[in-house]
Amino acid sequence: MSGVSRILMLLLGLLLMAGSVCAELEKNLVKSHPLGKQPVDVAQSVSDGRLFVLLETGEVQIFSADGQPQELFKVGAGVTSLEVSPDGQTLYLGNSKSNELQILAIAHVQQLPVGSSAVKGDADAPVTITLFDDFQCPYCAKLVPTLDQVMAAYPKQVKVVFKHFPLSMHKFAKQAAVASIAARNQGKFWPFHDQLFANYNKLNNAKIRELAESVGLDMARFDQDVANPALLQEVNNDIQLGANAGVRGTPAAYINGLQLKDRSLKGFKMMIDAELKKAAK
Repeated sequence: MSGVSRILMLLLGLLLMAGSVCAELEKNLVKSHPLGKQPVDVAQSVSDGRLFVLLETGEVQIFSADGQPQELFKVGAGVTSLEVSPDGQTLYLGNSKSNELQILAIAHVQQLPVGSSAVKGDADAPVTITLFDDFQCPYCAKLVPTLDQVMAAYPKQVKVVFKHFPLSMHKFAKQAAVASIAARNQGKFWPFHDQLFANYNKLNNAKIRELAESVGLDMARFDQDVANPALLQEVNNDIQLGANAGVRGTPAAYINGLQLKDRSLKGFKMMIDAELKKAAK
């Protein structure tokens, strides 16, 4: 037997041995969701990790990515299979009773309380834009002039609520968020907000302090406030609120609790006009 033949036989033997090895499967129960009713099918949205569970009662129970129960709604008798689009906005329901594929568009209205967040605009405006932003995010900075145009177009109908969602990839975003709350405590959140975004690509601790001085903050009070752990907790609360609402990146905008996909001026106007039409009914 030649050397080449021996090598080929050896390789074949190794392949056969590898094929006979049984891998051990480790199983760990990660989480259990009490349903109270028999589940029929389950699907998960790719964009935000929500679970959609079809129940024997013809209802769908939605769970957030972290396992919190959300909406429960009826889809009707005879539905035996469920699929969900990657963005979680469309359900595909197989109905064995009517032999139909039913396509159901769903819109998730998030509960986003204003709390102590900074607000721009008329407090009684019928339309609320809730923004989840990061002061080092270039796309957030780019959105600022668009929002100024929106506010100019709807001075009495729209208000903007600012929520913090600093991304871990941005080293000084969380410090900037805390500093902006300190500025809010002195009634100067929005001027400081504008300066932070104008310098989003230059931010560090020294620059944040320089910008605080430039908008006329009482620096002794500023230093005292940024050292207060309650301000960091407020930022963390915003992050959790955003995560529960499905925020995965910035900027994220919600109009009366509905997520805005098209953040162009046209996209804002289309959704705002639709909400104003609802309010007029």
